[in-house]
Amino acid sequence: MSSFMADVRDNEEGDSLILHTGALFTDGPVRRVLDIAAAVQDSGGALSLDAELRRFIRTARATTATDWVCPLATVAALLDHAAGFCAEGMEAAPQEFHRSLERAGAGTDAAAHLHSLADKLRSLAQDPQGDYDELPLTRWELDVRFPRLAAFGVNWVYEGEYVTLQDSIQAAIDSEHPYCSEFLAPLAAEAQSALVLFPGEQAMADGLSAVVGWASPVALRHLLQAIDDHMRREHATLS
Repeated sequence: MSSFMADVRDNEEGDSLILHTGALFTDGPVRRVLDIAAAVQDSGGALSLDAELRRFIRTARATTATDWVCPLATVAALLDHAAGFCAEGMEAAPQEFHRSLERAGAGTDAAAHLHSLADKLRSLAQDPQGDYDELPLTRWELDVRFPRLAAFGVNWVYEGEYVTLQDSIQAAIDSEHPYCSEFLAPLAAEAQSALVLFPGEQAMADGLSAVVGWASPVALRHLLQAIDDHMRREHATLS
């Protein structure tokens, strides 16, 4: 019996209970790749599987931490692992996985489709071509890359509680002080990344506004300056 099947047990009512290994199929990189493949199928030809997988690769490599936790070679291996279970027969696998696989494969053989995705991911990872001009950031990438900037707008800007953006920024900083390092450092990193990826008013409006509607080069520089001023004033190490 496979290790996955060994984790399937019948409870007192006779229903199958999927224990923690079910997460291999319903969350994490396997789910992300299947969601991408399903979105391509649903687009009716508007999206390219190669392009979307290149975006997945680019996202995975955006930070060293992500690549360290789950390298792309591991993602491909997990897809092959799932394909092996499909070839054995996976009636006990979570229904969520079956539904995702059906959407992603559009009726093709499940094991073959998963192996195909794994092979394509390996091939594209050798030549990722992640240039942002040729392959602009899409909405799902923006959601992953700039969650703190998006949340800042929801929590501090859009409600109109503060007269100016500077007031919003200061209120946000004050709300976290003195335990603000975990909040401010990642927020500043996203702001700096956005300034690099979207240089100029129009580029930022076109490329980032769908997720971070309040952002502009001027606004992000104000944010960075306020964070820098606060950290130097309140958290500088005394010599």
